[in-house]
Amino acid sequence: MRRSRDISVFAGCAIVLSLLLAVVYLLFFCPKDISADRTGGQRVFGATYMTMNNPYYQVLDAQLRAEIEAEGDILLTRDAAMDQQRQNEEIRDLIDAGVEAIFLTPVEWDTVKEGLEAAAEAEIPVIVVDAPVLNTELVTCSILSDNYQAGVLCAEHLLSVRESAKIILLEHITARSGTQRIQGFLDTIQGHDGFEVLASGQSDGQIENAMPIMEQLLEQAPEADTVMALNDPSALGALAAIQGAGYAERFLVYGVDGSPEGKVLVNDHLMTATCAQFPCKIAEEAAAQAYLAVDGACQQREIIVPVKLLTAENVGRYGMDGWQ
Repeated sequence: MRRSRDISVFAGCAIVLSLLLAVVYLLFFCPKDISADRTGGQRVFGATYMTMNNPYYQVLDAQLRAEIEAEGDILLTRDAAMDQQRQNEEIRDLIDAGVEAIFLTPVEWDTVKEGLEAAAEAEIPVIVVDAPVLNTELVTCSILSDNYQAGVLCAEHLLSVRESAKIILLEHITARSGTQRIQGFLDTIQGHDGFEVLASGQSDGQIENAMPIMEQLLEQAPEADTVMALNDPSALGALAAIQGAGYAERFLVYGVDGSPEGKVLVNDHLMTATCAQFPCKIAEEAAAQAYLAVDGACQQREIIVPVKLLTAENVGRYGMDGWQ
């Protein structure tokens, strides 16, 4: 009986010792990379967006993920939630996670430099998507919508349908893509008598910010009859405020995105126009450039994806239930 207990104790000790030896071997002597085994040799990419509280970035990320997973690889996604310091930390976290390239939509086009410098020091290529950065020398490639042209197209449409306009702007000054759209709009109406900007406010591209800001701007400029919003979420927030104030009949509402919600409102004549971006095309280009970059073969510094103005006359050709 005692012998049986001794054998059991010995066997238990042997099992524990074997496990300890196995762990020591794996940690210190195994020639293989454990993390590589865990991912099956897959390449790992990272992405951090200014916010995931915008359907545009959800679609962009989903298409990027589809492109990367089609190659058998992995995408780690982070949400900066409109906080640049948080995004800089996310970039460092992705570096620590061993990603081979980072997709980036900056919260702020200038103060993202800290994160870009960390990636450059780690020799990890950064592929900018949707919104440009100030320090382009720190990124491998930027894939962007023609943001300036989006503003131009909205203004050209306004000039074609009105002889005058009293305009409110909804902006996002820390995002270069947003300022480019507004600048394109302003440059196009400049010199046209009767087209006057009465007020402007910061929506940060967020629907929940745009509605109360628009309410305040309508109190400041109750005679306004046109709003140019940097994106569709801002346009939707503005439209809610306009309807709440009883001004819907006289207002023209312009946005940028070509979101499903925006297209439905354009088709129903509630929004005047939305200038469509093509997030799936941007994602496809970004994935292609990232694979070239990790192999040291990326040669294009910037790729501009054209935009298209959608009005009630042509929006039906682009579908209502998804992004183009």
